[in-house]
Amino acid sequence: MKKEKLIRSRYIRELERFVNRIVDFVQKSRTKEEIDAHIAKIFTPLESIEKIYLSSEYTKELERFVERNANLHLSDKSGEEICEDILKEANQLRKLKRKKSFRKEKHKKRYLED
Repeated sequence: MKKEKLIRSRYIRELERFVNRIVDFVQKSRTKEEIDAHIAKIFTPLESIEKIYLSSEYTKELERFVERNANLHLSDKSGEEICEDILKEANQLRKLKRKKSFRKEKHKKRYLED
């Protein structure tokens, strides 16, 4: 059981690192060649880690984000379009992660009564 938790947490941590690294890089550079080279570089640690089933909505979206962006070198988009797409998707991921904290405690009571 502990081994599964360890593998799961390591996999999720590596997925989050990928997202953070790609967002930081995209904010600095805009050419497609640089982005493709960087994605290939930061995707290699993910290939060595064992994939595991993810149950929460956030972690599933995190995995989809990584899969979509790992194949960006195959797209016909320009560097600017790729950057905009990455930043938009990353923003949606962050919103999904903090989804529970958007509603104040005093308003939760009202929704539970309905």
